[in-house]
Amino acid sequence: MMLGVSEIYLIPYGIALGATPYQVAFLTALPMLLANILQVKSASVTQSIGSRTKLINFMVFFHALAWLPIILIPYVLSRPDASGFAPWALLAAAICFASFGAFSVPAWQSLMSDYIPVKKRGQYFGWRNRLQGILTVAVSVAAGLLLHYFGKERLIGFTIIFIFAMICRLLAWGCLTKMAEPFRHTSHDIYFSFFDFIKQIRTSNFTKFVVFVSLLNLSANISGPLLPVFLLKDIGFDYATFMFVVTTAALSGFLTQGIWGKFGDHDGNLKILKIAGWGIALTPLLWMVSRDPAYLFFVQLFAGSMWGGFNLLILNFIMEAVTPEKRIRCISYFNVVNSFSVFLGASLGGFLFHRLPLFQGYSFLTLFLLSCLGRFIVMIFLANKVREIRTVS
Repeated sequence: MMLGVSEIYLIPYGIALGATPYQVAFLTALPMLLANILQVKSASVTQSIGSRTKLINFMVFFHALAWLPIILIPYVLSRPDASGFAPWALLAAAICFASFGAFSVPAWQSLMSDYIPVKKRGQYFGWRNRLQGILTVAVSVAAGLLLHYFGKERLIGFTIIFIFAMICRLLAWGCLTKMAEPFRHTSHDIYFSFFDFIKQIRTSNFTKFVVFVSLLNLSANISGPLLPVFLLKDIGFDYATFMFVVTTAALSGFLTQGIWGKFGDHDGNLKILKIAGWGIALTPLLWMVSRDPAYLFFVQLFAGSMWGGFNLLILNFIMEAVTPEKRIRCISYFNVVNSFSVFLGASLGGFLFHRLPLFQGYSFLTLFLLSCLGRFIVMIFLANKVREIRTVS
């Protein structure tokens, strides 16, 4: 339920605090980049502690507390001469928030791979993400309506929804403390450096997969992080309309993940992932037709389902492609490369936003077309470089 607030409304919060498009791009990508660089040490710390559950519980608790500086920014920096620092303060707070959240992810994914049998992972994670998505979207809708009630000129709505998110994360931490550590046949993770990982780019199927996914995300994030700026500032949507458009994609992604997961279990994760990748490449072209919210509802249904399947099958493919002894470290390295690509894409998009020629009256649509070109190039030249791991019927 916390994700219904954090994934959708941190960027509008930054815009309300006066963030420029370039600051929005940094706010989207830099926290996760730095968090995932720190995440490289997750495997070593987990091994030192001797328990994945202990690491997860510690990090999730402080992840919840990291909401406090985010909430307090407009009140601490309330003076007119200090208001210009608010977007940068939010960036610093978001880095802390993302770091606590990301550090435990490889340990959690490793833990879940031990809990869930291989042939049921697609079905389970599809069901789990669908349930999570329904709750997430419900919270997103309620939060959007609350923000709409208070209007764009007041920040009290953000304070309320962020306090709610912090409480949800604390409740999640309480649930996680009840999880048991499953027995592992191997007591030590196999060590290999990040540079050892990168050097295998020509020979390792998994490393080729990382490059493929990362470059597709680079292309997508040339435009993706700046969509809230386009909707809230350029088009002038209010918070209710913004919520309607954005949560449609989130809901579609979560609701269709069960279907994607079943197809991945039966036909192979990579094959189905490529289908979703072509859908992602096509999505920007659909935005060229109209900016009417009713039309965008159907565009977002399509885009959300493609991204939902793509993100689900990435995790499932990694679990199949990597042995348990290498899993935490490989997940960490994948996240570093992927987040660096997201950062590069967002930085480029933030620089080009309002510098490109207009298309249909908006420079963002030109940026969207540039992103579309990059997506098609990646799908044409890199998608077939990766091979399926599991033999499917």
